[in-house]
Amino acid sequence: MAEDRGNHLAAKAVAITDDVIATDYAQRPELLARFGERGRTLYRRDNLYHLSFLTEAVRLGEPALFVDYVAWAKSMLSAHGVPVEHLVENLRLLRAAICRHVPPDEAAAAAVPIDNSLQALALPGAEPATYCASASPHGGLALDYLTLLLKADRKGAAGLVHRAVEEGLPLQRIYLDVFQQSQREVGRLWQLNRITVAQEHYCTAATQAIMNQFFGQVLETPRIGRRVIAFCVAGDLHEIGLRIVADLFELAGWECDFLGANMPADSIFDMLTAAPPDLIAVSATMTFHLELVEKFIRTLRARPDIARIPVMVGGRPFLIAENLWQRVGADGWAADAETAVARGSELVDGR
Repeated sequence: MAEDRGNHLAAKAVAITDDVIATDYAQRPELLARFGERGRTLYRRDNLYHLSFLTEAVRLGEPALFVDYVAWAKSMLSAHGVPVEHLVENLRLLRAAICRHVPPDEAAAAAVPIDNSLQALALPGAEPATYCASASPHGGLALDYLTLLLKADRKGAAGLVHRAVEEGLPLQRIYLDVFQQSQREVGRLWQLNRITVAQEHYCTAATQAIMNQFFGQVLETPRIGRRVIAFCVAGDLHEIGLRIVADLFELAGWECDFLGANMPADSIFDMLTAAPPDLIAVSATMTFHLELVEKFIRTLRARPDIARIPVMVGGRPFLIAENLWQRVGADGWAADAETAVARGSELVDGR
């Protein structure tokens, strides 16, 4: 369990944000004339978003979580024509405002990820690499698949992967090298402002629909007598990555109760008590969802009847901070869908 750090940052987030904006608009009065009240509203939204990531980085003692977020924000803002200097100044103002609103020890803890981020922003940046490179396994197929989806040709995309399976490509490779990689590429293209939100949503919904077409084959796999419950914590709407993991468990012979996105943890415990699974898989895509992961695990461990069920976690934050899975109280983690089944099996074997 993480220490109770970051409490003042969370409690004072609005005051800190108002301080940042007031200071910046006083220094640069032209901002109001240039961007109007809508600009101020967006500034406030973005600064509160910064603070949500910073608070969790401080609470967990993992500055890298905020540094990674700032790197993402830099590329996203640059793609929308916002110079990196604006982000740098915002972080400097944020650092100063925090010192005025929270106790010195917490302000000092918050300064570490901010300063690390400022150092990283001073270095030359590179555009995030594509996930559909021709040199990667079946990268050409993934790129052709995504190209069809971006043309809103779901039928063509479905036909492409069905033909690949008919020609002998294992279904597992379709999930890992086509579905997973193309979805990662969708996220990269949105980050770089090369596709719209509508296109992003279409690609995700189409891929889920195409995955459903294969589910009959998934269920034909002989069962091995193991069961996993998989869900995304409350507020996390990014379910397709975990859906890929869930289907791969099914392909490995597990029964998988996939509960999907935005799952309130309190409603899961009756299910766990009635029919305890062999494994629980929990996904958190955003850093500010980690507190809910930790709370779920803490509550689980306090229930003697289900306390020994192993918990495996996954999602972007766990790729950034090496020991984060331990900090939230999990038994293990998986870096991607390909390793999730093997790691889950290890946790059950070692229970």
